[in-house]
Amino acid sequence: MRRLLLTLCAPLLVAGVLATEGAHANIAMGAGQTEGLARAAATDVVVFDVLKVRPLEGGEVARCRVFGRAIRAERGNRFKPRQSVRLTVPCALQGSGSSDAAPKWLDREALVRSAHGRAFLASDGGLIAYELYDLN
Repeated sequence: MRRLLLTLCAPLLVAGVLATEGAHANIAMGAGQTEGLARAAATDVVVFDVLKVRPLEGGEVARCRVFGRAIRAERGNRFKPRQSVRLTVPCALQGSGSSDAAPKWLDREALVRSAHGRAFLASDGGLIAYELYDLN
C-alpha cells in the first residue's frame, strides 16, 4: 500500500517542484523584461559625449549631474547633433547597496571616467535608463 501511494504521489510532487521552479524563473525574467519594456517605451534616446560629471550630494548614494554634447539621436527629435545635454543620473560609490528602482544607480567613479553615454528619456524628459557607452 505504501509503495502504491508513493508511486501515485511522486509524479505530483515532481510536477509541483517544476511548477515552482518555473514561477521563480518567470519572476526573475519579469524584472529584466520590465526594464526592457521601459527602454522600448522611451520617446527619446540620445548618444552623447560626456563633458563633465558633478555629484550633487556627498553620500554613498546620490545623484550626479551629467553634462554632455549630443552625437546623435537614436530615437525622437528632442536632440540634434552638437546640442547640449544635461541629465541628473542616480549614482553611487562602488560597494553601496543597489536599488531595483528605475533608472538603476551607476558606479560614480565609472560615470566620472566615462567618455560617452546613452540616455533613454520619457516624453516628459525624465530619465528612464542610462548606460555608459563606448564608441570603439
